[in-house]
Amino acid sequence: MQLAGQEEKRLAIENGQVDHLGRPKIAVVADGAWSKRSYKTKYNALSGVACIIGAKTKKVIFCGVRNKYCCICQLPENRDEIAQDHVCFKNWNSASTAMEADIIVEGFKQSLHMHNVIYSQLIGDGDSSIMKRLRLEKPYGTNVVIKKVECTNHLLRNYINRLRDISGKRKNDKGDVIRGCYRKVVHDRLLRLRYAVTEAIKYRRLEQTDRTYEATLTLLKADITNGPNHVFGDHTKCQSYFCEGQKKGM
Repeated sequence: MQLAGQEEKRLAIENGQVDHLGRPKIAVVADGAWSKRSYKTKYNALSGVACIIGAKTKKVIFCGVRNKYCCICQLPENRDEIAQDHVCFKNWNSASTAMEADIIVEGFKQSLHMHNVIYSQLIGDGDSSIMKRLRLEKPYGTNVVIKKVECTNHLLRNYINRLRDISGKRKNDKGDVIRGCYRKVVHDRLLRLRYAVTEAIKYRRLEQTDRTYEATLTLLKADITNGPNHVFGDHTKCQSYFCEGQKKGM
């Protein structure tokens, strides 16, 4: 992790990404996992892990673990015995859902000590608890604002999850019944809807143009918004790179 941190630091300096004190600023990707799947119901895992990865090198620069259980402590306690001296890995007594945020905030707090860099951008999922903790803790002081960037993979997952939820609803918000054939059409095209978004992102990212970044974002937004129209047969607003439906009169 030290070598990965040094590499991220070097790249930031080479690109002139430093603050007013000369400290290198880097973008990082962070995410967590637990010892068992919650399936959106039971968030009571006994262990959790989270990692921070340098956005440029794609290498791990911080990793932390939270444990609510230690078998060497617990087994003797169940037998009314005294536990032997050991290295105890239990280090967490709060809610399992708070493990990820605590680990990532710890990583931000240690970034200057470990790598002498500032994590100025956090690329991650839509978990607002992490940014809330970072704003409260202010690991780099009040003058450094950490920017949140939504991860494309998580955005796509949330997009499809929302569409899947819609396809499972038998009534709309007004209480009107939604016919099963309509719900089936949406459900059967979930992968195509996702593919339309990924292809638009891929094209605009690799496109060679003198267009400004903001202009490219505007076009990308239009492409993504048009995705459902394309998937369900309306190609009037499809760009030529996107499909040939308009040319063929489909």
